[in-house]
Amino acid sequence: MKLHFLAILLSSSLMTGCITSSTLPQEQRPQQWGDLIQESSNFYQMSDTMFRSEQPTAQLIPLLKKHQIDVVINLRSRDKDRTTLAGQALNLVHIPINTWAIDEHDLLKVMQSIQKAQRKNQKVLLHCYHGSDRTGASIAMYRIVFENWSTEDALKEMKHGGYGFHPIWVNIEKNFTAEKIKWIREQLTNPSFIAESQ
Repeated sequence: MKLHFLAILLSSSLMTGCITSSTLPQEQRPQQWGDLIQESSNFYQMSDTMFRSEQPTAQLIPLLKKHQIDVVINLRSRDKDRTTLAGQALNLVHIPINTWAIDEHDLLKVMQSIQKAQRKNQKVLLHCYHGSDRTGASIAMYRIVFENWSTEDALKEMKHGGYGFHPIWVNIEKNFTAEKIKWIREQLTNPSFIAESQ
């Protein structure tokens, strides 16, 4: 059943040419949404300590250094960071996630890695392949959990912020129920995890 569903998604994606959600015009873009740093890398600054991009290349390294990024969280199945970013003073974190199967457990792992970095006052770059869907879901949950955004506002930015979100992934939004968000928040306040991350 899962393979059949995946085949339908992939064929639909090919037929629609990977259509992305509409982007809000610049004059309607809320000020607190991400600031574009480099369009070719889909590289944005989301907050003082959080950044997002597509798969980093060697050309992005100078910008990572300029913005003093300490931690790179890779959401791809492949771990190209180990070669592309080898020799850099970066803490490389690999959390492989499949876009079609992303769930609250995946998002919790990402939030735990962000929380750990925050406790060390570290700046984080979050990425997948295009920096659109897995990254978008993770940033949306970050907005809700760490910045206290409403779910509506976080999902609006995810879909219409110009990061390339693909609406074909209807499963992603299902991770943003009140129950799942509450569960993630509860796990992040678990004393055993807090002690481990300090």
